[in-house]
Amino acid sequence: MAKFSFVDNDILIDGVSSTKVAGTLKQAGLAESKIGEIIGFWYVGATGNTSPAPFDFVTDVQTHDPRCDVTYARSFTHADWVDGEDRVQAAATPEELGFNARFHGIENEFDAIAEQFRRLGACAAELRADLVGVVREIESKLTVLQNDIFELRREALPEKSLNGTGLGIVGSVKVGQKDAFIANVGDDFTLVEFAGSSLGGNVRTKILDPGPGLVFDPAKVRPNELIDLFAGLEDAITVPRIRELVDRPDGATVAELRATAGGLALPTGETLASVLASMPADVQLKNVPGAVDTIAAHVVGTLPAETVTATTSAVITESRLRRGSITSLRSADATGVGVDATVIGLLSGAGVDTSVGGLAGMTSTDLAGRVAGSGVQVSTEALRLAVARARVATAIRGRSR
Repeated sequence: MAKFSFVDNDILIDGVSSTKVAGTLKQAGLAESKIGEIIGFWYVGATGNTSPAPFDFVTDVQTHDPRCDVTYARSFTHADWVDGEDRVQAAATPEELGFNARFHGIENEFDAIAEQFRRLGACAAELRADLVGVVREIESKLTVLQNDIFELRREALPEKSLNGTGLGIVGSVKVGQKDAFIANVGDDFTLVEFAGSSLGGNVRTKILDPGPGLVFDPAKVRPNELIDLFAGLEDAITVPRIRELVDRPDGATVAELRATAGGLALPTGETLASVLASMPADVQLKNVPGAVDTIAAHVVGTLPAETVTATTSAVITESRLRRGSITSLRSADATGVGVDATVIGLLSGAGVDTSVGGLAGMTSTDLAGRVAGSGVQVSTEALRLAVARARVATAIRGRSR
């Protein structure tokens, strides 16, 4: 056990000043919350107790509050009148209380009852507020525990690999004129078109070695890379194993997505896990467009302000849409966000809603199905980019509101 000394307002542990240590950590750029955590664990470790401090609620819920006691007791009593003997009158006499005094006594009883109800109502409201505070603290603590368990599980279980590397996309495929990739999800290898539909027929593959995957860094994202990233997110979510999760009635949590396919590498090179890393583990992801929109909104929320400004200028090509409301942007034709006019014309001919909001609310798979059913010929890549540009534009504009 270490030796503790108390000098003025400082605590020394084996002669080392905790104030000086905290100042050094602050000069190094650490956040105050992190400094407090480090100093706290230092104190705990110095006492010889290595167990973490017990969880304590911040919300103060009292076991008893005298203000909430039921104190009402009836004070009004009525003495019966006798027929033919008692006189009925308004004012009081030495022999009779009178109607006025009796009814005022009843009024006082009602006032006392009302006051009791007011105090009990205030107690119920206070208790409800305390309950909300406790539930939120439990929710926050469980989220921390869930994230810790996920990290421990990820460290304990070795990544599945191919040729010694943890690969997500392991090959490219050409089927006719359609591009696709081979995705390694768990123990499965799945052939998936970039628009998300399964492919059949003879396949020629070329195995790629993208390495372990890049880590997503919001500070390094460029506008055009964001478009590719959003398109890649849809590619990943439409992998059959992942789509099964998000298409469940209650969807899937971010934690489930990390555990199932966190190592999947997006076409931009980043792993899906690194894109999801800063999202709370309990966030629900429901259906493909909903999941992509939720992740995309989070990604945009992490971008530096200068990146948002640059992306707004690069993606929303029509200047009036940059200044207008998000509603105006959604209802505008998608040529205003850089989608090729020829592609817009072909999609319109196929009966597709070519507004920015219309395209942003679809998946490339759905769009490809609509186009194929009409006999219109549009490349898979053009459809992916049209949807991705619409999504980037609405997400970026939504942040700047």
